[in-house]
Amino acid sequence: MKILLLALLLVPGLAFSLEVDEKLTARIIKTSDSRKTVLINRGTEDGLVEGDHARFMVTAGIVARGVIVKISPTRSVWSVYRLVNADYIVNDSVMTLKITPPVKLTKDDTQSILREDVPVRTTPDSPPVGVPLADGANDLAAVGSDEEDMKALTGESAPKSLVERNMEVVGLLNISSLSSTTSAEGGAEVSGSMAQYHIGASFEYYPQNERMWYSRFSLMGNLNLIKGDAQSYNGGNAKNDYTEFGVGVNWHPTKLPSQTGEFIPFITLGMGYGQAKSSLETAAGSTNSATGTGNSFFLGAGYKFYARNGFGARIFADYYMRKESYDADETSAQFSRDLSGPRVQVGLSYRF
Repeated sequence: MKILLLALLLVPGLAFSLEVDEKLTARIIKTSDSRKTVLINRGTEDGLVEGDHARFMVTAGIVARGVIVKISPTRSVWSVYRLVNADYIVNDSVMTLKITPPVKLTKDDTQSILREDVPVRTTPDSPPVGVPLADGANDLAAVGSDEEDMKALTGESAPKSLVERNMEVVGLLNISSLSSTTSAEGGAEVSGSMAQYHIGASFEYYPQNERMWYSRFSLMGNLNLIKGDAQSYNGGNAKNDYTEFGVGVNWHPTKLPSQTGEFIPFITLGMGYGQAKSSLETAAGSTNSATGTGNSFFLGAGYKFYARNGFGARIFADYYMRKESYDADETSAQFSRDLSGPRVQVGLSYRF
């Protein structure tokens, strides 16, 4: 009776397991640095079982062959023992898995190399044991030999890719010192300087397919609230407020922006449009003010850093240029102002 019950429990699972030559579409979630250990989004619910062998295929052909070494209902970890084209073994790539026989056997003992189908290490000096493999199949020795890869992929202290968290919000604090040139209609130009600060918020979008050339670029939108307030020696007070909306792009030339625990260099480029208000209050209490619009442009470079939980920080310097055009003030004169100079910005962010 007990044997019958056990058989009834096992039959559904066996019936659902994939047979040799069956195919399954899967997506790579994470890979180790060596590409020898891969986590995919398929598990026991899809008919896979620990020890299954499969070819990883794309339209161009076979790119790898591996075996399942760890599995859950919706995930499985594969040890890759034959890597044909590492360019396709990247995060978020989609490919077809074709179930294959575990190994190729040979009856010629003089040409066989003994290896275990699923190796189990005993001692470093232990002789190799297992089934005889055919010539060309001895690369199965790599299975299970990459404990560091496995730890890097599944361990708690392991680095983690943020490729699936491809949206980011950023808060910025800017300290800048700009040179300023002001000209009145029909009047002479007056040069000076302006120290100011601004609080900014940014939204950034990262592509998820890291195999494509554009994966090193991200798109961003910015909102900046810029304020300057300076008092002269005689009590006069100048106030400048600027609200700016902008768009831009970041380029990460040497490292993918999904990496954690690494300083990621990036180059930033963008432009903006804003509303300006400027006023001058004398010590006697009289005030002149004007409103207008502005256009800006910036180019810079810096570093990003991300933790495994999605929080990050960045610092970058850029060269900023802005041209403001003001409507007529109380004196009926129209003014324009050009600002330019270097800025340094720091920010905190969160990827989701």
